[in-house]
Amino acid sequence: MAEAKGKSARKTTRTGANARGARAQIAFTGHLVTVRLQPVVRPDGREMLFEVVEHPDAVAIVAVRYEPTAGGTARPLVALVHQPRPVIERDDSIEIPAGLVDADERGNPEHTAARELREETGYEAERLRLLTKEYSSPGFTDEALYIYLATELHPAAGDHSPDPSEIAKLDWVPLAEAMHLCREGRIDDSKTLIGLWLARDELMADAFGR
Repeated sequence: MAEAKGKSARKTTRTGANARGARAQIAFTGHLVTVRLQPVVRPDGREMLFEVVEHPDAVAIVAVRYEPTAGGTARPLVALVHQPRPVIERDDSIEIPAGLVDADERGNPEHTAARELREETGYEAERLRLLTKEYSSPGFTDEALYIYLATELHPAAGDHSPDPSEIAKLDWVPLAEAMHLCREGRIDDSKTLIGLWLARDELMADAFGR
């Protein structure tokens, strides 16, 4: 997941008063995030300042295409990108394609998913299914993440090579191998873990009935 490529994705900061009339304070405003000190009344009646990180919403995509096997069947391959993650001091994090919802895409994350799929894999999907909407870490940030399953893929028109400043490599990996990487801890990115497990269940339901 990278910075928003279009208009600013920053959310509108909420500074309304709480039940006791105390208003939020802005502690920091950056290019991508805003830190808000939000007065909150705890269950025991005491008031505290809650540190809230306002972050744009995002999408992630489990992109699936099929590869013929010697036995005449087809096995599913999933797109995995390798990219550096300086925050966790890692040069090679294995993740599903993802990106931020641009300002003009708010309310239409499916559009963002189609764009990110095209930009990061070079494919378009005839079918995009929302697997889930989840909050990445609701203890401190309001970021919502929409995870999609993309199937019935075909190459997109034009050149859509992944941006080398963001993504080191794109692999199409057998789904079974990707699940093994999850179990072994080689994949430890939360959106990728959630997306792959949900996609596996969805594909099995497609194959064997619901």
